[in-house]
Amino acid sequence: MKLSELNPGDCAIISQIGQLTLPQTVKRKLLSMGITPNTHFSFIRRAPMGTGVELNLRGSKLCMRRDLADIIEVVITND
Repeated sequence: MKLSELNPGDCAIISQIGQLTLPQTVKRKLLSMGITPNTHFSFIRRAPMGTGVELNLRGSKLCMRRDLADIIEVVITND
């Protein structure tokens, strides 16, 4: 499932970041934001126009564009 498909209140674990063809600059940007495999997070909300998402990740609130959220694969947990 893609991160962008989650609903507010969902908890998940990042399983994979992008495909093999993803540019290194994008991967570095995601890694610098704390988006790494096996990271637990909760989905807080979606922007009113659907252009972004807000996450609670490692005790911080993180906002990202939907196009980045579309390339992150997650697994929903029961937390």
